[in-house]
Amino acid sequence: MRSGDRCFKLGESNDSPVLVRSDERRRGDLLHARLLLVNRPKEGAASAPWFVRAHLNDGSALRSIVVEGEALVRYFYRSRLGRSETLYSTLGVNPDCPPSSLRFAWRMRTAETAVAEDEALRRGCEKAFNILANPDLRACYDSFLADDMAMLPFPYGGEGDILVAGDLSKDGSTFFARAILSYKPTTSRKRLKIRLRSFEFLPDRLGFLESRRKLEVWLDSGLLNGFRWDTSWNNWKHWLRSAIELDATFVNSARYRYGKGEWQVRSWWTALPSRIALTVTERLETDVERARGVHELLGRYSEFVHRVREQAKRQPLDASDVQSWLDQLGAAPDLRPEYLCWKPDYEEYYFAQLRKRAVAWLLFREEFLFVLQGAIISEIPMPGHATYVFALPSDRENFLRLYERTSRNEIRQNAGNVASELGFVGRVVRGRKRKRWLTEVLKLAGEQVNLLDAVDD
Repeated sequence: MRSGDRCFKLGESNDSPVLVRSDERRRGDLLHARLLLVNRPKEGAASAPWFVRAHLNDGSALRSIVVEGEALVRYFYRSRLGRSETLYSTLGVNPDCPPSSLRFAWRMRTAETAVAEDEALRRGCEKAFNILANPDLRACYDSFLADDMAMLPFPYGGEGDILVAGDLSKDGSTFFARAILSYKPTTSRKRLKIRLRSFEFLPDRLGFLESRRKLEVWLDSGLLNGFRWDTSWNNWKHWLRSAIELDATFVNSARYRYGKGEWQVRSWWTALPSRIALTVTERLETDVERARGVHELLGRYSEFVHRVREQAKRQPLDASDVQSWLDQLGAAPDLRPEYLCWKPDYEEYYFAQLRKRAVAWLLFREEFLFVLQGAIISEIPMPGHATYVFALPSDRENFLRLYERTSRNEIRQNAGNVASELGFVGRVVRGRKRKRWLTEVLKLAGEQVNLLDAVDD
């Protein structure tokens, strides 16, 4: 700001935009505002071939900021080393380098700028890395390098604080920005524990997308200390037990999906590639070998596995009998009875907690039936299902014959009085708190609940 400039607050809330109207010595205005969302790029006029529209708080008189495409390119996608330079040359890498090489180059450049005490260059290198390490942004940027008329998105969807230079429209509803002077995204630090099987194994990175919490994370081998994988791991990743502890800065971003003839937008949290720290379990390699071994064993005994699954569809199979069959085949101990009917979305925690309390258990359809001291529990160990608890019958064989002719829906509705005949006690709908689920199930089963024993491992 300069002497003679005037400030105007365009609204009543704390997040209302602030307009700085300059005197005659400087052409145009400055605007500081908090963005909620930036739309996908659109084609514009000849003077500004394309632009993006940023939306502001609904309570503000100023509703949106239109940013010229060239202004967006200058701030986010142009190297500070010169107009002819690229983000790749800022990091000193080739355009076809893998994500792990990008990370190594960024770390080296960060060390160099620290020695030179060049803070502006350090920020420029981090900005370049955060764009190139995001697969969607990198694809857009590569298209732009091939065709400088290609339109580029506002990185990560745009929520945050921005300072721009330009002109306010006559009706005061739109600000036309010719330059971005500063931008700070909305961020949140999160610490997560993510199971390795939840990632998608891509050729050059691991991808994690969780729609429930709206989280997006991309990892490269540079973060995983040279850990190597290939896309075939997606065939057997559900056997992995290991988890990665992640401490990262997340940006409130936007994800677009085309449906019903229009683009739909959802707010997500995306981990900034430059602000990710990982802790990997020491047992990771052992876990990988075990998971791969289970997958190979299922393939080796595929005909036997198919027969067991078909039989389990018709009647409950005692796990001790299945184990005897495996022993007769000479199968390795890693091939356990439950694996013969296991599905990729099953959570081992729910199975293991009931298995260790059961005096016997059975395989049936997609369920496991656990016989406890005072109850029988039907469990489908995956999200979206409930646990069913029945009083311990005096005649287990008669219970099983009736149960195999009954569906869960019929039990829930007590169709033909079947729930009463089975001794149905109740069901526990699974939520986010696994410890709470276990406590409620054991109470229905009449078990003494040991809270220490019920703690989430």
